[in-house]
This record gives sequence, C-alpha cells and structure tokens, in this order.
Amino acid sequence: MHFDLAHAALIVIALLATNAVLAKSGILGQEDKHQWNWKRFLAYFLVTFLVNLAWPV
Repeated sequence: MHFDLAHAALIVIALLATNAVLAKSGILGQEDKHQWNWKRFLAYFLVTFLVNLAWPV
C-alpha cells in the first residue's frame, strides 16, 4: 500500500480547519464539543471526500 504523507497532512489540515469553522459558525455548541455528533461526522466526511476527489492516491 502506498502512503502519501503530503496527502495525509492535507487531510489533517482540512479537518482541523473544518472543526474551527464549525466552532466559529455556531453550528456546534459548547455542549457538542466532546460528544459524537452527526453534523461533525458529515462535515468531516464531505471534506475528506472532496480532498480525495481532487487528489486521489
């Protein structure tokens, strides 16, 4: 299996940015900070899907 560090780093940066946007926009409140959440899951899935669509490994 091929492991691309640049691709992994881009995914991590994109997920951290997504988390910051979700927190600043108020989509996720303070009560949702440490709990599993469908909104966060769907946002992470969408971001990961779009990055992999643009840069397939």
